[in-house]
Amino acid sequence: MKAGSGDDPFAEIEERDEPAGVADDATEAAAETTGRQTGAPVDDDDRNDATAGADADADDATTESAPPSIPYKFRRSSVKEGRTQRPIFVRPHVEERESDFLRELEDDLGEDVYKTDALEAALVVAMNNPDLVADELREWGYDWD
Repeated sequence: MKAGSGDDPFAEIEERDEPAGVADDATEAAAETTGRQTGAPVDDDDRNDATAGADADADDATTESAPPSIPYKFRRSSVKEGRTQRPIFVRPHVEERESDFLRELEDDLGEDVYKTDALEAALVVAMNNPDLVADELREWGYDWD
């Protein structure tokens, strides 16, 4: 066996003697600044997720109205993380509009958008505007005498 091949390559690097949490605080502050600079939207569910769990227990002063330090898009490790799959059945003319819808979103945002994000956002917008959904349903024959 060669000398040094089994040695720890980081053994000679001195460990920093920072108090616990200093690096985490700096990382959070940097992430907060980044989130503000990107102008990424944050929805209410994201705010609630940020205050749940250990962070809420550790700091009772945290309120549910405080935005998370990192927007949802950047907090997750994959686009499907934290989501459940729900089957949805659509008619062909609706399915045909999907790619145009995604392209228009990407043009508006100036970046690629995951279809999963776009469709969930559309659902959230619909849930926030039930009157618009009711109007569409009326065109489909709901509330018809």
